[in-house]
Amino acid sequence: MLFRSLLLFSVFASTAITADRPVDYSRDVKPVLQARCYACHGALKQNSKLRLDSGEFIRKGGSHGPVVVPGKSAESLLIERVTEADEESRMPPEGQPLTAEQVKTLKSWIDQGAHFPADDKPEPDPRDHWAFRPPVRPPVPAERAWGRNPIDAFLSAEWQKRGLKPQSFVDKRMLLRRVYLDLVGLPPTADETEAFLSDKSADAYDKVVNRLLDSPQYGERWGRHFMDVWRYSDWWGLGAEVRNSQKHIWHWRDW
Repeated sequence: MLFRSLLLFSVFASTAITADRPVDYSRDVKPVLQARCYACHGALKQNSKLRLDSGEFIRKGGSHGPVVVPGKSAESLLIERVTEADEESRMPPEGQPLTAEQVKTLKSWIDQGAHFPADDKPEPDPRDHWAFRPPVRPPVPAERAWGRNPIDAFLSAEWQKRGLKPQSFVDKRMLLRRVYLDLVGLPPTADETEAFLSDKSADAYDKVVNRLLDSPQYGERWGRHFMDVWRYSDWWGLGAEVRNSQKHIWHWRDW
């Protein structure tokens, strides 16, 4: 009996402490607004010209005026709208209404002065993400120590900032070997090497690169990477259940 009394006392005591504790905007209030309000009152959409994704915007209000009266939750439009009995007028308009605990948190925050951190910032606009911005060609650095094209110019300028020095240019024979191994996976033949060394034109290297890119061997080389990933797409299954290809099928590859 004594144990039960002590247990009930501890429960009521902890409840009282929880009810009296200050409501933290970042910890208690903002997550509720983010989950239930930002879809209509955030960075992308501001129904009634109202944003609720920062304390400053909450204080500012929208086309119907301020939605929060610090110290007076009973007079705050925000509380009025989330507790509206009419489902057509209650906010949020979709999904379940705010829980009693969430409403209590908002009321307590307002009654305690609707305080928020000075560095509280609104949501960034997703439309400002780099992926949605049209590409803009930057100016090519004018000063560079080396390079033959605009990409080299950017590399050279950055290397200069970092105090880096490039290796010397390789001879034509090694350059040809590198581009062959890179694009088609095989070294050049003796005839191909001699033809490249004999070509003294300024675009000799460009011609080799274009020829390799247009060759079937280029597609075969990069197709092999795809086939390695998918292991030739050799499916197997147990009855109607289809699974990925065998893990060890690469052992039987026709090298």
